[in-house]
Amino acid sequence: MLEQTRAFEKVFNLAAHLKSIVPNSDLESCVASLQAWEFAGDVPRVNTMIHADRIISRYPFQSALRMLAAVRQFWNDLLDEIQLDAIVGEIACATEWVAWSLAHRMEIHYLVPYPTPVANKCFFLASPDGVWEPMERVFEHAGDGGLSSRQTQIADEFVRQFRAKKTKPPFLSGAQRSPLIPNLRELIRRVTRIAFRFQTFAEDGPYEIGSYHGTPPWIPVWEDTMRIARHAISEAAIFERKIAEGPKVYFPLHVQPEFTTDVRAPFFTNQIALIENISKSMPIGYRLIVKEHPGMKGERNGGYYREIKKLRNVQLLSPSVDSHQVIQQSDVVLTITGSSAWEAILYGKPVIAFGPLCYGFGDLIYRCNNVTDLPVILRRAIHGSKPHHSQILRLVSSLLASAYELEWGDPIRNPQIAEQANVAKISDAIVKEISSRMSSRAAEALPV
Repeated sequence: MLEQTRAFEKVFNLAAHLKSIVPNSDLESCVASLQAWEFAGDVPRVNTMIHADRIISRYPFQSALRMLAAVRQFWNDLLDEIQLDAIVGEIACATEWVAWSLAHRMEIHYLVPYPTPVANKCFFLASPDGVWEPMERVFEHAGDGGLSSRQTQIADEFVRQFRAKKTKPPFLSGAQRSPLIPNLRELIRRVTRIAFRFQTFAEDGPYEIGSYHGTPPWIPVWEDTMRIARHAISEAAIFERKIAEGPKVYFPLHVQPEFTTDVRAPFFTNQIALIENISKSMPIGYRLIVKEHPGMKGERNGGYYREIKKLRNVQLLSPSVDSHQVIQQSDVVLTITGSSAWEAILYGKPVIAFGPLCYGFGDLIYRCNNVTDLPVILRRAIHGSKPHHSQILRLVSSLLASAYELEWGDPIRNPQIAEQANVAKISDAIVKEISSRMSSRAAEALPV
């Protein structure tokens, strides 16, 4: 398909490469090559990459190792063949994580697009666990000179509108619909792709590891059916809708599999264990409010929720409950990397983060790298000072002043992303980002 568009000078077919390499690969040689790559340093663990990949993680372990060794060879050969200044791509799977690791070692700029909780605002990360560096620079500069009256007015109005309208991040818009209510447009789109799905599966099968096109086409139909059933059962028999009275802290469940959790915070992906640790760490008299993510309706089975409900001081809420309401009633919000941290800050609530937040600079966030420290951190967050309004405005102003104004996401699901005006904005942003990074690297290379 990409070749037929004639929009690209050359297309490299990963699935074709894997089909030619993996069946005849020797497992010991694959392990040895991956070990040598790991031991060279500055590379995420291969096991971490496998666990974070939503497709390869389903494969038998030996098959996953063969796949990943062939992926590394694919990127090695590609980067040797063409001299790149930059790579633009998400890191939503192990294939892309391998590419980032090799590019980082070769000092090739890697731009990871990352939409913000604010509509039409986007940054590029330099690393999977990185921060929004332009925003951090503006934030630090604002700390030296303070905001102008105009900047203060804009940020203050933004916060006021956020609270009044109960604004949700734009990437959650598609998640608000219930699986019980059919989306005719989405259904038609998926029906029109049935022939393509069968063709892709017949051609590439398990070697198509960059998307679900490598899975048997009938599996999504079965999974969607089960998702509808699970959602109906959970809403009827498991979830609560009325927020418990009394002191409380809030932990929203995160989407999984997902880059923001599985790649950015790979050692905090067991959310049930994390919820148990929070429940053990809370002061007596407090309740932990856990709410399912709107994007995970019907995705988790009843056993997952029953494990959470076994904890006596934990309440499990339906994804239909308004997160703004829960945050407003909570004393502290805990998150791994979720956008609920942004919402909590804008309400002046203390935030405890287990993973790296893109806007986790300054002193608006309590960091918890070790769960054994959580009881002390929770006590500080509950009894300590709340985020000052001036700091909230400084954070908001920094994002508005530094983010690129564009839409990023799935153009199949959101066709407006592929419109000419937005594509032009994306192109301009990529050029500016590359130029900025090249200038920064050149400045760092100058002798002191």
